[in-house]
Amino acid sequence: MTRRGAVAFAAVWLTGVALAADTGTVKVTPVVSDGRVLATFAAPGAWTDDARQLVETGLVLTFSYEVELRRPSTLWFDATLAQITVGASVKFDTLTGGYQVSRLRDGRVIKSERRDQQTEVRDWMTSFDQVLLEPVTPLEPNTEYYVRVRLYTSPRRSVSFWSLWPFGRDDGSGRAEFTFLR
Repeated sequence: MTRRGAVAFAAVWLTGVALAADTGTVKVTPVVSDGRVLATFAAPGAWTDDARQLVETGLVLTFSYEVELRRPSTLWFDATLAQITVGASVKFDTLTGGYQVSRLRDGRVIKSERRDQQTEVRDWMTSFDQVLLEPVTPLEPNTEYYVRVRLYTSPRRSVSFWSLWPFGRDDGSGRAEFTFLR
């Protein structure tokens, strides 16, 4: 391989690594109000060409987000104070050319609508505003906490060694830390 070919290969490889990293990024913004935590998050990179193509076949695509409020620990595991699973699904109607979208909370449909534009579908699937996290115990003043969001897609994007791992693996994640001030 020539020097020019090696440089071109390295540039393409680094671009692929950067794109793969961006597809798994979930941007998280926690807001604390009256001891409750509201999490707003978005995963714009999750809406890939593969996701669009899968939807166009008429299959149902679901993005599930596991949202956790956690307190860092000096021991082995961080304490989970609140957890909720929210999601969005889309099914393309090949006869009408429209999209049926649904919002899910803990596995149940809470809202369902029809959308006509793919940009609306992308926003529906990848953005959530003010998801309520209610801690089992009150937040302690001047204490560090964080909100972690993990994204899981169904059907899985691709089959790899890790997708066969029995403990599962997320398709994207994000985390935002904050200090509870009172």
